[in-house]
Amino acid sequence: MSRYDTYGERDSRIAEDLDQGFTGFNNKLRPDQLGSGILTESNNGRMDLNGEWQPRRGMEIFSTPFSAAVFALSFRLHDTLPDVATSGSDVKEDYSRSGEVLTINFSGAHGITTGDIVNISVAAGGTVDPDGNHSCTASSSTQIQITIAGLDAEPTGPMNVTGAKLNTSASNFIHAACEFSDPNNEAASYIAAVGTQSTILVKTSDSGATTVTLTYPTGESVPEGSNIIQAFNKLFIFRKGQIALQWDGDISTTTFSLVSNGEYTQPTPISITDLDFADGIATATVSSTSLLLAGDVLTVTTAGSSGYSAGDTVTIRAITNSTTFTFVTDKADATNKTATVQKPVSIGLGFTHMPAPEFGIYHQRRLVVPYRYDITGSSGSATITDRKILDEALFSDILDQNTYDRVYGQFRFNAGESDFIVGFHSFSDDKLVVFNRNSIHIVANSLDLGSSISQVITNEVGCLARDSIQQIGNNMIFLSDNGVYGLDFVDLYNLRGQDVPLSASIQGTIDRINQNHADKAVSVYFNNRYYLAVPLDNSTTNNALLIYNFLNKQWESIDSVNDNDWEYTHLVVGGSGDKRGVYAINRTGGVHRYEDRDDDTDRYLDIIGGSNQSAIVSASAVSRMFNLKSLDRKKWNNFELHLQSSENNVSDASFEAITENIDGIIDLGSVSSLNGEELAIDEDVSLRGRFGNKRAYGLQFKLTTTKGRPRLRALKVAGAITFRNLQKAE
Repeated sequence: MSRYDTYGERDSRIAEDLDQGFTGFNNKLRPDQLGSGILTESNNGRMDLNGEWQPRRGMEIFSTPFSAAVFALSFRLHDTLPDVATSGSDVKEDYSRSGEVLTINFSGAHGITTGDIVNISVAAGGTVDPDGNHSCTASSSTQIQITIAGLDAEPTGPMNVTGAKLNTSASNFIHAACEFSDPNNEAASYIAAVGTQSTILVKTSDSGATTVTLTYPTGESVPEGSNIIQAFNKLFIFRKGQIALQWDGDISTTTFSLVSNGEYTQPTPISITDLDFADGIATATVSSTSLLLAGDVLTVTTAGSSGYSAGDTVTIRAITNSTTFTFVTDKADATNKTATVQKPVSIGLGFTHMPAPEFGIYHQRRLVVPYRYDITGSSGSATITDRKILDEALFSDILDQNTYDRVYGQFRFNAGESDFIVGFHSFSDDKLVVFNRNSIHIVANSLDLGSSISQVITNEVGCLARDSIQQIGNNMIFLSDNGVYGLDFVDLYNLRGQDVPLSASIQGTIDRINQNHADKAVSVYFNNRYYLAVPLDNSTTNNALLIYNFLNKQWESIDSVNDNDWEYTHLVVGGSGDKRGVYAINRTGGVHRYEDRDDDTDRYLDIIGGSNQSAIVSASAVSRMFNLKSLDRKKWNNFELHLQSSENNVSDASFEAITENIDGIIDLGSVSSLNGEELAIDEDVSLRGRFGNKRAYGLQFKLTTTKGRPRLRALKVAGAITFRNLQKAE
């Protein structure tokens, strides 16, 4: 609006523009195309319905589940060592054996200290292989001695001595994570952090102080790229091309086991020699329950004296001991009854055990997994064969993670096309959505596999990263090649792909995603926000968090931690009550509660076993470009803004103006310089400053926080549009 009632012919008209609140940011359109309340940039910021922009809360270390250091070793690593010396006319390498002691002479000073570990390798040895890492004694500056238990012959061939080699399988990197709800304690919620050598449950109800270590079977470890889910009240760890691990969910037992594996054998009839009915519960005595599980469906093949008919089915309620199990019954109380039952018998190709999948999902009381591998051989030493088929899925029997039907439960998607399964999502109304790399499909009526059907939703877009998939109301959101897309629930029967990506307004950021590592993207949905961690620019790990606010229906922020070593490896929504929230887990650190601190500091771990780190939350907001709705060059005069400090922190921020045509940056000072002091706790203030009559077509305002979490409420800029020419255009 005009500052004065009238202007003379040579007066400069003062015009103003105002943003009274902020709802999101957009970096697709030019800054001068944006509407009121839309920012050009929002870094580590939040915008609620009240229109305030404010830096996010700081991240806090919740738990350090793994104490073993990844690179903080108890021994020194020698980058280079001199060659083993030679002696004699045959130029024999100078090493010898005396009993179990191996003496090695070097051609120069080795720099080794007694107790250091070195790695040796030779062409051949005796019955005991001498190769590997060994602690040594420095007997002189050029000689070491190594004691090898059981060494019964002098090694032969060239001797190679290097610094100790790291056993990467012994490092507890965090490869996967999920929430685990204890089925035996409704108040107990855990974050399951999957390490290489063990999985640790971190209890969320007591600030991470309580942990439970779950070990793996002897000789088993979990590699990078593994996945974990909770299903059937159990935890399953899927290892691509390896037998999956399972834990029964009982906190009193702390060891994973291998899932059923090897060649599937048809079940044999089970004779119930003693069947007792009491208060609606049947107790069955058999020769062994080793092949039975809670949830197994058994078919009555011979009724005996039980009162059942052949063909009736019962579901195992519990395995009570090695010879008895229970199930619910409608029979009157009785004792000493008999019957014969049997687990389901396959037809055609037959059943198979879980086929060594990379991931899986719980859907309608079944496990659904990719069917890439065949599993044969004997239990415990199964043979796993890569079928080279990447677009097939297998459904388990109901409540049975060990039995998969290769007739009715096997589905192939886009056969004959270059496509492969990326992920699954269990949708409402008994629909399983299958995300391929270049297409999306749906399987309906999976309760009855014999009548299930599959159909294509779209072949115009696919999914880049399985962990980017989230269901939000009647929508499913996921990361594709062209950005973040969604599927809309149209009616009782239909899902429909969106024509325009949800991320269209931040295409400038989407274009920065490193496509070679985009499959590592992870996501969660919490508190009306979609959190998507992605690798930006040249990063090979998830270094940024893109946040969409479903209340404002705008992208809200690009989050990051001010440390190049930080990565958002996994995101989990967990906890209950005031502990419910987003947990960020990095591969080489710990479990962190995101947006937990009231101040402007992130506290985190970036090395397992390392010390706590901290960094200031680097938050900034850049406004749209103000041009006073004129193409003319303006003389920018002044600005006003309304700020309020956070409820618990003193605040400060610096200000800049970014001009276009003429391009430049104007330092506008800070809260403390314009106000005379920092903004006190919960204090609000209206600040005014000058641009110095800078001439430019357009101007953007940039706020960068330097202390606390100030809330930006409103921004106004003013400039003069000059009318110097007294001659009419005509």
